[in-house]
Amino acid sequence: MPRYALYSKVLVLILLTGILLPGTLLAHGGIGVQHLNNIPAGPFRVYVWSDPEPPEVGEYHVTIALTENVEGDSTGLAGGPVLDASVTVELAHVDSGETLSALATHDDALNKLFYVASFEPARKGLWSVQVRILPPGCDESQNGAGQQAGDSAMPCDTEQVVSFQDEILPKAFPWRALLGGILSILLILGAIVLYWATRPPAELEEPVPVRQRDPAPAGGQS
Repeated sequence: MPRYALYSKVLVLILLTGILLPGTLLAHGGIGVQHLNNIPAGPFRVYVWSDPEPPEVGEYHVTIALTENVEGDSTGLAGGPVLDASVTVELAHVDSGETLSALATHDDALNKLFYVASFEPARKGLWSVQVRILPPGCDESQNGAGQQAGDSAMPCDTEQVVSFQDEILPKAFPWRALLGGILSILLILGAIVLYWATRPPAELEEPVPVRQRDPAPAGGQS
């Protein structure tokens, strides 16, 4: 088999391994399920997603996108993205009243146009998710102070709040991750076996001839 064909097969197996790896081993899965779409909130239009789906105890991510709320535009497409707002996400467990709070930033976002807040909720059940937004240049300490928000010309007491509810399920056994890991290992082993099975045989080296000494002449003289 030509060497380039062998390398092509090995490369295909490696690519399949990367594709079939479970998402939890690569990164948390994208932006997830959308809960709020093009919701007007003061000077902003708000879009909110959560992942993973279904949500389970121990991992919950909230992804937010903000655009400018342009007067007369109901589509949300006229305004540009707002990338420097102060965004806080608060989770409240409906039955127990337990609350979790985190600042949403661009650090963990797959797309840096989004804000992401990550949580590790320990309780199953219904949670209320609240997203609080302050204009660019403001933070929580300035909320209600009436100060101007840097270059945005918006006072810091104009906090906008949007919310939704989501049910977090008990932690399930990660069958998908386990099967994906086993399949990845099998593909890697298959690539190794394919390489060794189709490798061109090494050329046998011819033995170096041994030089024989001439027989000694009669009389014992050499």
